[in-house]
Amino acid sequence: MRTFVLGGLAGGLSVVLALVALYQAVDRQAERDETRPADVIIVLGSQVRADGEPSNSLRSRTLRGVQLYQEGYAPLLLLTGGVGRFPPAEAQVMRRLALQAGIPDDRLVLDETATSTQESIETAARLARERGWRTVLIVSDPFHIYRARQMARDAGLDAYGAPAYQSHLYTMDRLRRYYTVRESFALLWYYTLGRLTMTNSLTVALRELERLRFGPTRHVLQGTRPAS
Repeated sequence: MRTFVLGGLAGGLSVVLALVALYQAVDRQAERDETRPADVIIVLGSQVRADGEPSNSLRSRTLRGVQLYQEGYAPLLLLTGGVGRFPPAEAQVMRRLALQAGIPDDRLVLDETATSTQESIETAARLARERGWRTVLIVSDPFHIYRARQMARDAGLDAYGAPAYQSHLYTMDRLRRYYTVRESFALLWYYTLGRLTMTNSLTVALRELERLRFGPTRHVLQGTRPAS
């Protein structure tokens, strides 16, 4: 009985340590803008409002992708997101915003079926194989970049994060903390059941945290980081 209790406590402590390490790694990655030339810019979808208009998060992500395209970082935008709680598909709403910003329609690639980050990345990886894309920029809320980039790299893509720093989900402290915690749990689930064992999840998180802490100084495009 004592052994069982001690084993349970040790397992619980391992989970807590993993979550703490993942939270710190997600938060540090959120502060890094890895923008560089790429074959395609992948803009991950977010919520559509009941009136069919983009949420602040979806608008911020799309406009960040538009900015990167206009600045010449990639020749194509992959807009990915299906129908969530409210129609239309997130990709269609993003397409509307991109067209309004002057992006030619033939520069837009739409995935209107994905309903999760994993599905978006799987579609992106398939399109990359078909079209010869190798390097991709992933645009999402800053706290989402760690997991999305990790999934993309696991799928064989040379992926880098380009956070949408203007999203209210990030600029509001309470929301940023909430979604960073949520991402930590999502990552633990992904590492445990998606690609790694429970033991390795803590090792990977700690290794990534050290890389972020002592890695190159982050580069942030002017005007994309919220004022502190």
